[in-house]
Amino acid sequence: MNELLKDFKVKTVVKVRWGDMDAYQHVNNVIYVAWGEVARIDYFMALEPEAFLSPPKKLKYASILGFQSVKYIAPVVYPDTIHIGTKTEEIKEDRIVLKSFYYSENTKKLVAIKTHEVIVFDYNTNQKILVPEEFISKINKLENK
Repeated sequence: MNELLKDFKVKTVVKVRWGDMDAYQHVNNVIYVAWGEVARIDYFMALEPEAFLSPPKKLKYASILGFQSVKYIAPVVYPDTIHIGTKTEEIKEDRIVLKSFYYSENTKKLVAIKTHEVIVFDYNTNQKILVPEEFISKINKLENK
């Protein structure tokens, strides 16, 4: 697993539960979305933990999910452990694009890729804002860019 995840600064590990499987005897698609949420929060906790420890109105800005998609590559079944590496794929003027790569411990293969488009929001004005330079600097520091 270490070799597969070597390019990721933020890693998340989730255990597949029996109840994660559906009637087709593989992990249900909605579970991948939930795992992605855990991975995204882990990424932002590594990036700026204060954003999750303070009320939104006390922050200069907050990151919120604007879009997500999951590409399913191979089925996952119980029992297994999924290792997720998350990184910033792209910084656009008004959003950050994260990618999470899901690897099965059993097969040692990539099983899914999740895209998270995160917008930056000002809760005091209730509007999205451009990605602040301060936020870009934190991402670059975390990603060693």
